[in-house]
Amino acid sequence: MKLKRITANVYEIPLGTVNAFLIEDEELTLIDTGTPGSAVKILHAIRSIGRDPGDLRHILLTHSHPDHAGGAAELKAQTNAKIYMHEAEADHVRNGFVPKPDVPVFTGFINKMMYNLFIKNASGDIAAATVDELIDDGDWLHIAGGIHTIHVPGHSAGQLAFFLPGQKNVLFAADTAANIMGLGYAIFYEDFQLAKHSLEKLATFDFDIACFGHGGTIRHSAAARFRNKFMKHAQKISRQTQYIVLDEESVIRIKEPEERI
Repeated sequence: MKLKRITANVYEIPLGTVNAFLIEDEELTLIDTGTPGSAVKILHAIRSIGRDPGDLRHILLTHSHPDHAGGAAELKAQTNAKIYMHEAEADHVRNGFVPKPDVPVFTGFINKMMYNLFIKNASGDIAAATVDELIDDGDWLHIAGGIHTIHVPGHSAGQLAFFLPGQKNVLFAADTAANIMGLGYAIFYEDFQLAKHSLEKLATFDFDIACFGHGGTIRHSAAARFRNKFMKHAQKISRQTQYIVLDEESVIRIKEPEERI
């Protein structure tokens, strides 16, 4: 496993077929925890940047699927970090079991084949963990210099993306999309109509970099690539010192409390 530096304080932790992300500040924040058994790799990554595992204080779960929440319980036990996630999937983590969708939706043959090979018969069991804080769309988290929470259902009911403003704005897109063989749809969705709405919602944010649960990070012009791929009608978004969310009615400017690098 080779830690990848994305910005001055954001790192990608490759965990086989899935990625976790570490944000370095006075305290450490982790986005997703990989499959069960990934804690040792994540703790090694923390030590590799000269930090102590005890510095990990916050674990943000994008959703409850075992490849994203599987290491949460072990990491919490070893670091006492707080776990944050959306209410819609919190009981899956509390109970230690994540059900699969009754009728998964695929956008192509390759995605269906990958689902059948790697996900369909995989266990939904994870170690149960306490969820310390429920978060929802529009919440501003006063951690890692300030993180904006975006509810993006479709892949799963409680999926969250996270927007980290800074000198380079970073979007953690979770499994709304993937960047495995180029930017495209996730392997499967529970509700594709909701998923398309969520992707259009993300495409209205002004971000330079996009990080994914599966596939490589887009390091340049990421928002433009999202808009070109997922927006029905391209909209031009001018760069601001504050980041922008657009809808059909208005422009909403959200100012972060502190500029981060």
